[in-house]
Amino acid sequence: MSRRRGFTLIELLVVIAIIAILAAMLFPVFARARESARKIQCLSNVKNIAMAYQIYLTDYDRFFPSEHRAEIIDAFNGGGPNLGSCSCGDGRSCCTDRIAQANPYLKAPVILDEYIKNRDIWRCPSAIYSQTFYIMDPFLNSKGTDDWFLRYTEAQSLCPKPRSCHSPFPSGWGGAITDSTEQQVWCVPEPGPGVFDMTIGLNGGTYDMKIGQVNDAAKFVVCADGGVNHGLGFTQTPQVAYPDVCRYRCPGCGGDWTNCEQSRECSPNVNDPANQKSWTTDPNWRRTHGHPRHLGGSNLGFADGHAAWMSSEAILFGGQFISWVGPNGVGTGQLEGLDTCFNPVWE
Repeated sequence: MSRRRGFTLIELLVVIAIIAILAAMLFPVFARARESARKIQCLSNVKNIAMAYQIYLTDYDRFFPSEHRAEIIDAFNGGGPNLGSCSCGDGRSCCTDRIAQANPYLKAPVILDEYIKNRDIWRCPSAIYSQTFYIMDPFLNSKGTDDWFLRYTEAQSLCPKPRSCHSPFPSGWGGAITDSTEQQVWCVPEPGPGVFDMTIGLNGGTYDMKIGQVNDAAKFVVCADGGVNHGLGFTQTPQVAYPDVCRYRCPGCGGDWTNCEQSRECSPNVNDPANQKSWTTDPNWRRTHGHPRHLGGSNLGFADGHAAWMSSEAILFGGQFISWVGPNGVGTGQLEGLDTCFNPVWE
């Protein structure tokens, strides 16, 4: 009779150890393969948006229009109802782009909707955060007319009230949420029919800009990975390089929201409790804690219709230098349309 022999404890432990080693070797490979697929999908979406931009520029020879009605501009600059007047941070009155963003019909996704058709293109599958936004039905004003500004003004006494920084969208972009003030709820992107989710951002500094003002369309960034960091209208390289970190910018260009409960989770300070400003001095720290979206970089779309991936560090220093950043400001100029609002040595 043959005798059945089982595994000894040592043999079993050796097998388990071998499996654990193989798993440790293969899982990162699988993770990178999955992220590579997401990166390609996002790059395809970014390219489609860039091509829509190119078609629009061909049709109109200029970028999207800003708000030109004098009464609206005066109101946002403090000459009318209290609309929470905004500031550009350098002494100027309310920025042109913020006034335009208050108009739900001047949203780039709304304008480009006839070119793109599929709103899912605005989603990046690797995004960690997505901005909430406001839905405003212009017909719900006191006169029942299609007047967004009248609705905007009358809703200032209600909650939640629309503001330019909340970037209201018109009805039809919020799924079951047709008007945030009436339903007392922000539009929080979540899975469901008709809910718009935007984690691919747009260049917010191009309103009324003619195509002739672009030096090189192949370098001019029109869209890129975006999200919690001004995803609806970026103008600076940190907002694209590390789009899933709140206020990831140079010192003096905005706070890091360390005391804000809603944003503490995505603030760079959450991993730097001693406030050593590691995000400004240590590129390895940025790569670890900055949440680069696609294998250490982001996808960008350009005015000529092409799209490309770039490393986050190349993006961070690849914009155009702006003088008020500081005396040691840097910027390679590789990317047009973005300011290098990042300086690791300036205090």
